[in-house]
Amino acid sequence: MGDIKKTLQAFGLTENEAEVYLVLLKLGYATASEIASKTQIHRINIYDILERLQERGLVSFAISGKRKQYEAIDPKKILEIEEERKENIKNIIPELLKQRELGKESQEATIYKDKNGIRNILEEITKSKSEILLFASGWGFSKYFPEYFDIWYGHLKANKVRMKTLMSEKQKNANIPNFGEYKFLPSGFTFPSTTCVFENKILIIMWSEQPLGILIKGKAASLSYREYFNILWRLAKK
Repeated sequence: MGDIKKTLQAFGLTENEAEVYLVLLKLGYATASEIASKTQIHRINIYDILERLQERGLVSFAISGKRKQYEAIDPKKILEIEEERKENIKNIIPELLKQRELGKESQEATIYKDKNGIRNILEEITKSKSEILLFASGWGFSKYFPEYFDIWYGHLKANKVRMKTLMSEKQKNANIPNFGEYKFLPSGFTFPSTTCVFENKILIIMWSEQPLGILIKGKAASLSYREYFNILWRLAKK
């Protein structure tokens, strides 16, 4: 009996749950009072235990007259429950492995304090194999890179790169390049910097006479930014 109870506990039952289940197997149908008497477990606790066993699918009940009688299910059902549990675990293994890989992946950030460094990253973006997601904070790009602005969009078109851009409604009447898809957020919503998500990287640019660029590399970070962009994209209007 001790070994059986330990095996049931390994299955996930508490000591008292295993005790109640085994007693019910012997008694067949039994009331909560009869189970309490046999197990020496307080009747108030018996009801809680029986409820948990019902949730697990190990106990059923029937009402005879005004009495509720409980019955343990066929022990073979435990194997079915265990197989179902294994199948559920098997189904989530790919996602667990994915999360593990994301956790293991190193992330790094590089700061660019000169226009040449930022321009090199912008040029890298034009060769992106993934869709580009752009949080635009106005056209600081055209102001501080006037000689490269049109060239950049030309390279994107030539390489057939897909791009979505989010902007504030305040910029709706601005001279927007005819490239990719645009959506607009309420005028009170502004981005403090231009942020571009591409591949597994994020480029953040603070525009000024001496612009500052921050390049973050990492799948976890890029996925987080993509999810954030997609939430705002659904809320934005064309």
